[in-house]
Amino acid sequence: MNEIKFACPHCHQHIACDEGYCGYQIACPACEGAMIVPKLATFGLRAPANLSLALPVATPVPRQAVEALSRTPAAWSEKEWDRHVAETEGLSVSEAWRGTILLLLFFAPSLLALLFARSMSGHGGGGGQWLWTAWMIFTTICSLLCAAGLSQTMSKSVTARVLITIVLAPFIWGMNALISLFLGCVAGLTLAAAHA
Repeated sequence: MNEIKFACPHCHQHIACDEGYCGYQIACPACEGAMIVPKLATFGLRAPANLSLALPVATPVPRQAVEALSRTPAAWSEKEWDRHVAETEGLSVSEAWRGTILLLLFFAPSLLALLFARSMSGHGGGGGQWLWTAWMIFTTICSLLCAAGLSQTMSKSVTARVLITIVLAPFIWGMNALISLFLGCVAGLTLAAAHA
């Protein structure tokens, strides 16, 4: 690469740098004033006309632009980056957590069924009726809340949200029941095999 030479527009210090910096903003090593390195044609390289031997002067950068650039941090912290990603994707922190909460609401009845299977096997299955009733109520509440949360992401209209919730709630309840029954059977078989 070729070396180019020019003068600082602030202090007239002679500066030499690689031609790759042409058109880019740099700081003067003497006065730290911001400037834009002159274009390559200014130096007579590949220029169509004869140029004088006077040293080219860089273009000064307005102070407001320099101050704005100097105030921006060089690197973001992890929290700042997460906030930036959420803002650029249009997600707030509460919306980002909504998916996690919906997953918890969906799988909570299945986890509760596993706990019930374990407690019923330890007590000989005597408390089965109240555990079954508690599971039914808990699953219904979780299914309704999960369906309502999903409907908020699907529509802005209140009427549409209610209809989506009414349609989704039984489907989610059925999925919860199937997953819970499957996990209960697996847990029961595992416990039976362990006792045998």
